[in-house]
Amino acid sequence: MVHADISHLSSRYSLMVMQVAQIVDHDLTFTPVYRGFFTSIPDCRSCDSRITVHPECMPIHIPPGDPYFPQVNATSGQPLCMPFMRSLSGQQGFGPREQLNQNSAFLDASLIYGEHACQARDLRAFNGKLNVTVMPDRKDLLPNTPSHPECRSRYCFVAGDGRASEQPGLTAIHTILMREHNRMVEQLAQINPHWNDEQLFQQTRRIVVAQWQHVIYNELLPRLLGLNAVNLYGLKLSPTGYYKGYNDQCKPNIMAEFATAAYRIGHSMLRPFIPRLGPNFEPLSDGHVLLRNHFFDPDIIYKPGMIDEMMRGLSATPMEDLDQFITGEITNHLFEEKGKPHSGIDLPALNVQRARDHGVASYNEYRVLCNLKKAKTWADFSREIPDEVIARFRRIYASPDDVDLFPGGLSERPVAGGLVGPTFACIIGLQFRQLRKCDRFWYETDDPIIRFTEPQLQEIRKASLAKIICANMDFPAALQKNVLELPNDFTNVRLPCNAHPEINLNLWKQSGQSGCNIGGVQVAVGQSHLPTPCTSCICTSEGTQCASLRVTDCPQLLREAGKDSVIRDDICMAQCSNFVLEPSGLEDSLSFQAIPPPPSSVSNRIL
Repeated sequence: MVHADISHLSSRYSLMVMQVAQIVDHDLTFTPVYRGFFTSIPDCRSCDSRITVHPECMPIHIPPGDPYFPQVNATSGQPLCMPFMRSLSGQQGFGPREQLNQNSAFLDASLIYGEHACQARDLRAFNGKLNVTVMPDRKDLLPNTPSHPECRSRYCFVAGDGRASEQPGLTAIHTILMREHNRMVEQLAQINPHWNDEQLFQQTRRIVVAQWQHVIYNELLPRLLGLNAVNLYGLKLSPTGYYKGYNDQCKPNIMAEFATAAYRIGHSMLRPFIPRLGPNFEPLSDGHVLLRNHFFDPDIIYKPGMIDEMMRGLSATPMEDLDQFITGEITNHLFEEKGKPHSGIDLPALNVQRARDHGVASYNEYRVLCNLKKAKTWADFSREIPDEVIARFRRIYASPDDVDLFPGGLSERPVAGGLVGPTFACIIGLQFRQLRKCDRFWYETDDPIIRFTEPQLQEIRKASLAKIICANMDFPAALQKNVLELPNDFTNVRLPCNAHPEINLNLWKQSGQSGCNIGGVQVAVGQSHLPTPCTSCICTSEGTQCASLRVTDCPQLLREAGKDSVIRDDICMAQCSNFVLEPSGLEDSLSFQAIPPPPSSVSNRIL
């Protein structure tokens, strides 16, 4: 009723917006569901599966009059339901059910590198690079496996996220990002031939993650949320300097409302197919890639030129407008088995069921939390939702308080300059604010131990999705500067790939000897040393940085460091001259606290 298959193509944005939004979701969230014996996937398709198969089955019943799915299975004569397994319960005691996020909840490119050390180890080739499938006469593909539990072909691809083979566009962008890591390793290995596997892998990973974070906050979020929301939620990137908003007390957890509803917006932008375009952006005679034929069936990726064709297609083809309408490929044919009519499922129905499984409140409740007026009557929705959508809501919901968050938020008119409505802009904005604010390793961090140098950070700010794609196509040609927007001869011209700005990796060149000489002592990067009793210095990748120490007990300082050393240290003498001249109070003890250092020195937290 609400999510009909009606096409409204965007006049501005490319289908690449959908593809990037999906892979960002896979970087942030992965909710595990219950499994059967030996990690098997229970079949919850039968309507009584909660009793006969698994107690956590929660199948979706087909209502009378459904325009596509019959109420009775034509083969078995039994009632037809859609399979649905509840999310794994994660709380450690009694109380409200709480779900798990299997991913790290940081924008850390875990989709490339995996969620934990064991997974990362399996993905590594141990020459600095990631494992690949070597292809003759073209660039490498992702490594593959015959044992993927959801794979529908002989082999599925392996990446940092287990959903890499879910649909071909997703597989293609995964391939591009894997190639970007390996391409950068090759360059850094030439610049720093003394680096070993671990140095090459970790330094490249650090740069790739930084690029990824920059691209998402610089290119994707302003288009999703509009500049007003970007500014309101502190998502605007600074053109110079470091980010000083890190808070080690904040919680980066992914909100249930974000994972189950607000960030499922990509389902609206999806087309029925992944487009393919030739070298001159011409349509190909053998057509596009129909989604229903390739869910977890990535064999088409092996075809020569396929990655390039899909990258050109995603960047040059309009996406569907972000509205309540959703293609029938995922409302009727999601994960459909070939040759089995009605074996697919309905993704918006899954979204609604998943939000209910997680205890997400109604759309009306989130309007209030996001500073909109709570609807007491249907007419109160009219400022944010078109009247024709409200009329459809009235046919399926008894009250405004019953409207689920996903259909309600997806039906709102977009905010100024953005794609989503005010409620989803609020939830998405809050989530990405936390992802930046709570990330100790955020690429703009001012932490002197782990930060990039300012020249390095300026190079990372050159990163663009267009350059990442361009540099990793089999036969780079041309792409528009902003690949999330359709090409335009005046405002978004296609440029040759070599015309897009390139990060200068020479700024990561290091001499063969690492560490710092502090007061005649060789100190490793990340370690500190006291060259004088009242000065602490730390060795960083940028060099030595020092800070003065506040002395809170001078007598103990004199006992431990000696009078001569204290006299030679101006910082000690500025605080303890009276005790040096009157050494009668030596029975007290000593403790140090850091004096707030100048901006160029190490922070209190490090000391």
